[in-house]
Amino acid sequence: MVASFLARAVVDEVLPPAFLSEQNNNRPGDIVIEKAVNLLSREHCNARLEKVWGPGDGRPVAELKVEMDQLLEEYLMSRELDEAARCVKELDCRHFHHELIKRGTKAAMEVDGKKSTNDPAALSNLDAMAALFGFLVQNAIVSEYQVKKGVSRLHQILEDIALDVPTAPKLLESFESMLAVESTSENGKENGG
Repeated sequence: MVASFLARAVVDEVLPPAFLSEQNNNRPGDIVIEKAVNLLSREHCNARLEKVWGPGDGRPVAELKVEMDQLLEEYLMSRELDEAARCVKELDCRHFHHELIKRGTKAAMEVDGKKSTNDPAALSNLDAMAALFGFLVQNAIVSEYQVKKGVSRLHQILEDIALDVPTAPKLLESFESMLAVESTSENGKENGG
């Protein structure tokens, strides 16, 4: 697994090929480095190594992000939970749902952040995203862990978002409250409430 990681890092130009050279290959991890070199020496290694991580069906991560953005944009226009859930299932990337959460919330914050704070529907897009993510969790399409991870990733880039959306910290706080309400209402439904 570590050898695959190193090989993919070379393919993605995160590590220089020299990192795997003989000169660097004289420490306890020699076997791992040798395996990485072997993986890079195979025919069509770039195409094969594209599938080492990322979407399970071999799509590039950038393509997956574009598809996520399209489905989230369509959802914000239509507000059709079932259709959005079907599209999320079709993405077939359970390990990458945190990116969906991050991108959806960020897109909703960007739209809602441009609205007047006196507008009664000022948080309508964030509310819709919270409803979608609650629906996806309730139907076991997205895990609660992925939702938490997506929100955590938003906190990491909040300063950058705030450059374009000055109210982003307040919006994210509101969104987290909406998620908590969605979670509570879904638990209430499950328990006969």
